[in-house]
Amino acid sequence: MSKRKPVKQFMPLEKLGLFLSFACAIHCLAMPFVLFFAPYFIGTYAFGPVVEWVLVASSFALAAYLLIADYLLHRNVWPLVFLGIGLFIKLIDIFIGQQSDEWIFGSLLGVSVAYAYWINFKHKSACTCKIKS
Repeated sequence: MSKRKPVKQFMPLEKLGLFLSFACAIHCLAMPFVLFFAPYFIGTYAFGPVVEWVLVASSFALAAYLLIADYLLHRNVWPLVFLGIGLFIKLIDIFIGQQSDEWIFGSLLGVSVAYAYWINFKHKSACTCKIKS
């Protein structure tokens, strides 16, 4: 019999959070290429500060909610460590403030939050502890 148990709690929200993290990483990786074609596309809107902050804030808020809730159940600190690394990367990006380096920080941010989700999912899918409902 397999030690894996079905993980049902928060799964739609975790998928949304993972999607937002990857969307943030792809958004930042694509920015240098799309900005080249910005006069032909809606580059000023799609890569403006409003879209960036909506992606970052929604991704962090959802990740913090889900990862803290899972930490309280499983006591696995590593997802929170990588979420903290992502927050630290964003703070460095804010303090440096150079537009030419934003895509590097944004990509690292998206990857670190997505990695936190992945570590959390791996632990939850293999965990055999009794979860209090």
